[in-house]
Amino acid sequence: MLFTYAGNIHIHTLHSDGSGTITGIAADAAAAGLRYIIITDHETLAGLPEEGFYRGVAVLVGAELNKESHHYLALGLKELVPGSETDPQQMVDRVRRAGGFGFIAHPFEKGSPYIDGGKAYPWTRFPESGFAGLEIWNYSSFWRGRATSIPRTLYWFFFNRKAAVDRPPPEGLVLWDRYTGSGLRVTAIGSSDAHAARVGLACIPVEIFPYRFLFRTINTYLCFREAMSSNFAEAKSQIYSALRGGHCFISFDQLHPGEGFSFSAFRGGSAAAAAIMGEEIGWQEGLNLKVRAPTGRSEIRIIKNGTLLCRHHGPELIYPVEGPGVYRAEVYYRPLWRKARPWIYANPIYLRS
Repeated sequence: MLFTYAGNIHIHTLHSDGSGTITGIAADAAAAGLRYIIITDHETLAGLPEEGFYRGVAVLVGAELNKESHHYLALGLKELVPGSETDPQQMVDRVRRAGGFGFIAHPFEKGSPYIDGGKAYPWTRFPESGFAGLEIWNYSSFWRGRATSIPRTLYWFFFNRKAAVDRPPPEGLVLWDRYTGSGLRVTAIGSSDAHAARVGLACIPVEIFPYRFLFRTINTYLCFREAMSSNFAEAKSQIYSALRGGHCFISFDQLHPGEGFSFSAFRGGSAAAAAIMGEEIGWQEGLNLKVRAPTGRSEIRIIKNGTLLCRHHGPELIYPVEGPGVYRAEVYYRPLWRKARPWIYANPIYLRS
C-alpha cells in the first residue's frame, strides 16, 4: 500500500520577494488541501526557525541560490552556502558537501516584454552530476513566458488562466530524458514559484496569482510506503527522501486533482509492487508496468528512454515490459469535446539489464 501526499514546492515569502508570512502561506496551503510545502526564498534561510507543522501542513525551508542565472533550489541545508553564477557545477557540489541536495529551477525560462522588461533567469550551463533533479513545469515562470500579447494575456489572466499553461516546456522534457538516459537518476518536480506579488492595474490593487490559487495549480505528489509521521523531524526526512529518490509525480491540478494516480512495476500477477516511481530493479521476463489514472477521461502514455511506446485511453493500463530501460508515464486529461491536455508526469522506473 502506498500513501500519497500533495504538496507545493518553490514558494517565496516576506523573507525575500514574496508578499506572505509563513504562517499565512501555510493556512492557504491547508485550505487548498496540501500536506507539505517547501519555502525557497532567494539566498536566505531566514525562515528555517519557522519549520514545523501548521494546520496539518508540513512546512520545510530551503533557499533559491543565485540572482541573475542558474537558479538552484537548495534543500536540506542547515546553513546557507554561496551560489555561483558562472560555474553552476561548483554550486551544486557545495550544496552536496554541506549535506543538502537541489533542483535546477526553470532551466529554460523565457521572459515577457510586458513584465520586468523581458527579464528571465534561464540556465546556460548545466551540471553533469551531483544534483537531485530539475523543475520540468513551473507555473509562474511558464505563464510569464507566454505573456507575449497584451489582449491574450488579459484574457488568460481574468477569464481562462489554465489556457496559458498548456504543457511543460518541451526542452525541459528533453533535458530530463537526456540525463536519465545517460545513467543518472534525476527527479522531475513541478512547482508554482509563488510570490503573490501585489501591483496596481489602472489604480486598482491586484494580487498576481495568490498563494491559495497557485496551490491548486502545479503540485508535486509524494509517494510513501508508510504514512507520513506526525513527528515533524521524521516527516521532514520522509519528504526529502521521497524527493531525492524520485518517489513522486507532477500534476496540473487545475485540470483535475492528481489524487489517485499510481505508476509501478509488477512481476506477473503479484499484488505487491516490485518497484515504484524512482526505484531501480533488474529487468526480467514477466515484468509489467501498471498505470492508474484518477479519471476515465485520461490518455495514458508510456515513454521509454525518451521515446513514446504506447497510448491508451482509459483509467488504467497494464503494459508488458519487453526489455531494460528507463520507463516513465504521462497522463493527458481529455475534457469533453476538447483536445487532450498534458496533466500528470510520473518519475521513471529504472529497469536495468
